[in-house]
Amino acid sequence: MDNSMSPSGQDIAAIIAEDGNVVSVVTGLRSGEKGMLEAHRRARMRISRQRRAELARAGQLIRERGQRADWPVRQIAAQIRKELPEVHPLEAWRWAYGWSRAQTIAQVAQYYKDRNLGVPGLTSSMLCRYEHGEITPGPDYADALSSVYRADLADLGLERSYPRRAVTAGGAEYGAGWETASTARNGQLMANGSSSALQALHDSITLGLEVEGPAGGPQTRESLQAAVDYYALHYSASPPAVLADEVHRVRHLVNGMLAHRMADAARTELRRLAGWLSALVGNLAFHLDDRPAAMVHLQTAERLGDAVGDRWLVCWTLGARAMIACKQNRHQDAVVLGRRAHALADTPLRRAQMTAWAVLRPTAALGTSADEVGLLAAEAMDAMAAADGDLPGRFGFDLAELKLHLAEASLLVGDHTQARRHARDSIGHLPHGRPGWAAAQLVLARGEAARDGGDAAVLAGEVLDTIPAAHLRANSRERLTALVGDLAEVDTAAVRDLRERVATLPPLVPAARASAEPNGA
Repeated sequence: MDNSMSPSGQDIAAIIAEDGNVVSVVTGLRSGEKGMLEAHRRARMRISRQRRAELARAGQLIRERGQRADWPVRQIAAQIRKELPEVHPLEAWRWAYGWSRAQTIAQVAQYYKDRNLGVPGLTSSMLCRYEHGEITPGPDYADALSSVYRADLADLGLERSYPRRAVTAGGAEYGAGWETASTARNGQLMANGSSSALQALHDSITLGLEVEGPAGGPQTRESLQAAVDYYALHYSASPPAVLADEVHRVRHLVNGMLAHRMADAARTELRRLAGWLSALVGNLAFHLDDRPAAMVHLQTAERLGDAVGDRWLVCWTLGARAMIACKQNRHQDAVVLGRRAHALADTPLRRAQMTAWAVLRPTAALGTSADEVGLLAAEAMDAMAAADGDLPGRFGFDLAELKLHLAEASLLVGDHTQARRHARDSIGHLPHGRPGWAAAQLVLARGEAARDGGDAAVLAGEVLDTIPAAHLRANSRERLTALVGDLAEVDTAAVRDLRERVATLPPLVPAARASAEPNGA
């Protein structure tokens, strides 16, 4: 038989080495040569466990080298790909963050939860197959991974997750849904009908009142608790003014219920719920830059918490009051409030929260030595390490928030290198486009301003490009203003553009609806 037209083993190896279309050259080969080609292809895709462990260790060393050199995550991922070409981009980005697969899956789950997308079915084995190029994630998981890693689809090697037909416009096309989903990467915090969810919660409470009478009953109180939980967990899904209006509307209903006679236990429970609603409207007023209202609402929450014996409500409210006092440059008052909050913190997570959120920053702002601030930071980190996991929601706490507070404290004591490091760590634990991401990005920008005004302006510009003005909270606006002050001596096009954009931000509008401060004793 004439073998002149059949490729040699060397030719087959050359074909395999081209990232190309193996199927197109298989036609016409003898069965044995087809098998040889397929075996070579499978061998190229397969990497031994030992080799994967070696690659993972090498990736860790590259990350450590990059951290010492203060590289951004993108640069670390690129360097991993450069030095370890066997590694898929998706895995390189995870290594660049220093995450386990479980941590990435947790971030994807949070991404889904924030947008009311249900519970993702992503597993460690699925992510492993994605990272090894065995299967390609669909557009939903591609969007989530892109947001979690703060990277474009091309950076992650996921362009194939969006076939050409996905860009077809039109109401009946599946691509229209994908176009909507992709807005999550552009910072539009999708809640998949969060306005409808808010209305449904309100309707549930009013229905309970119709059934159980104007004082309500067990069903109404259960609906109120569900509303408080929803508002706290989905705090970032709506513009602050929208959520504030809704929480005030529900607090007004509670005020009406408390005006009627009821059993002592029912009244105590209603006052407790009124306290948590007051804590929410207080925090929302702060984010809407209405600090007098914020202090009134938070004092109401503290008073109600104390009256009904809700230790955590009092603790959290004192921490929030300490935060506001710090923002008002009443740093000594803030430390006193923060210490009171810390004394009531009864779990390691809450102690970490009150140390970092309520005590650390005002202490740093008082001009305390870097060593003393470092001891407080270490105390917060030790408490966080002892905690039994994070707690999501407005009243919870997690590693991303801890790192944000550490970064801001580092800025206050003039340690810009440490501030940048903590800010990057915070960003690394947050999906792109969330308010926490914006806060950490702006703290990073202030850290960068100490050495490169252009990079700082670009980072801040990304926040303005990503977060709609109605979602941009008062404290992030303050960080932008402080950054413009940091860059006062820098005159570049990027900095001039930033100054103009910050100066022309539309003002925040306080809540249109208000409710009386509840008592109900």
